[in-house]
Amino acid sequence: IFPIINKLGMGIIGGSVDDMVKAISEGHKAGKGLYAMKALAGGHLIDQLEESLNFVRNIKGISSVAVGMVSSEELELNLKIFNDEEISQDLLTQKAKPNKRLFILSLCKGCGTCVKTCPNNALSLENGKAVVDYKLCILCGYCNPVCPEFAIRLI
Repeated sequence: IFPIINKLGMGIIGGSVDDMVKAISEGHKAGKGLYAMKALAGGHLIDQLEESLNFVRNIKGISSVAVGMVSSEELELNLKIFNDEEISQDLLTQKAKPNKRLFILSLCKGCGTCVKTCPNNALSLENGKAVVDYKLCILCGYCNPVCPEFAIRLI
């Protein structure tokens, strides 16, 4: 089972952090393996890296945590966190927000399907086109496949 879980609840559809923790507990009691997703809320919690990862790691029933990495420094940092090792300030300063962004192309016809699909209310319609609020977008990609015009890109 792959629950979306982070300390802010970003990306959780139809519930709260507490609801998801309860669901994780039920899955664990049923003997299921649980692989946590979006522990850093698509990069929004990068400035609270250790706290955010430890929040998810300490949820009873979580078997593993998916963490995206693109550099050997990020791998080294995450290994230190998951092995409860001391982390140098130099290594901490090398962490970075994800390089991906969500783009709405001019093909958008303003149907609003993506707006209704977004679990974080990061999309809205302005002047007949979808617009992204990057402060709310966690790069989950749920909006992409529902766009009938293929106007949404996660690059």
